[in-house]
Amino acid sequence: MRSQISKKTKMSNSTTVIIALSVLLAISIALGVTLAYFSNNQTATGNVTLGDPVTISMTQGGSTVTTLTFAGTAMPGTIYDQPIAVAAPANTSDAVLRGKLTMQLDAVTTADIEAGLSTDWTAGTDDYYYYNGVITAGTSVEFVQTITVPTTLTNDAATNVYVISVQVEALQHANSAATSVWTTAPAQWITDYGSGTIPTP
Repeated sequence: MRSQISKKTKMSNSTTVIIALSVLLAISIALGVTLAYFSNNQTATGNVTLGDPVTISMTQGGSTVTTLTFAGTAMPGTIYDQPIAVAAPANTSDAVLRGKLTMQLDAVTTADIEAGLSTDWTAGTDDYYYYNGVITAGTSVEFVQTITVPTTLTNDAATNVYVISVQVEALQHANSAATSVWTTAPAQWITDYGSGTIPTP
């Protein structure tokens, strides 16, 4: 009888210890294991307000246009004297510019366009011209002064309709964007105008 009582007592003690440990474990989990150390967490948030977008428009003869107009029936050597410029409206960020011109009949037939450009542009080796400066809000920059119908056209081109395209791209001046995006720009132009700092006159 005594040995049985002793075993029961031992079993009862073991059970009590297991229950006690389970309760302690449950409390530890409930309170979090980090209570054993000093600790702290902080979070801070802030807003980044972006600046104005880069926006430009094209002008021909001083008026804003979305389609260029060349009046009359042209002949090889006809000169169109209607300056084509780039305007930056209010609330636009400072930008650098590049542009190119093409004269195309269809997907495969093109002609070298003869254009008189403002001297404020530098010719690149990538068919683009780069503006030697920075355009700012509320200002305009002259690009093409004259367009001459190529004298290389012959009778075979008569009655054809060529599309003259003047494409100008604007890119934010800040943070040297041109260095990363316009990788084919002339190196000296990048140094002088694409570096993200306003050049001194």
